Amino acid sequence: TQSTEAVVSTQSTGHYYITNNLSCNMSNSAEEEFSEGLLSVVKPAIENVDTQVQTLRTTQAKLKDCIENLSGDLANIADMQKDLPNLEHYVKKLMSIKRRVTTVNSVLTNVQDRVLMLQTRVSKEQ
Repeated sequence: TQSTEAVVSTQSTGHYYITNNLSCNMSNSAEEEFSEGLLSVVKPAIENVDTQVQTLRTTQAKLKDCIENLSGDLANIADMQKDLPNLEHYVKKLMSIKRRVTTVNSVLTNVQDRVLMLQTRVSKEQ
């Protein structure tokens, strides 16, 4: 039986190295071919994952900056709201005026409908 254990490792140079422990009789050239074959299969996947991790780190850093900016903006808005005068009284007045205007508008609509009705009757009588 064969027992094969291959480990892919990287060093700071970015090169990939495969170390393997084979408990069978393989020549050095066969071991090298096996290592190269395994490396050719595994290397693209590792490079792809590495690229995605780098992209994720960059994106996370940008997101962190955006969150910090937003947090600062929200803190500024909160500070500005503390300095604003209390407008609740004026808002209540505006709501009251709005209700009265709506009521007057409704009355005017009813009056207009009645006037149109009277005009229609008068035109029929003539």
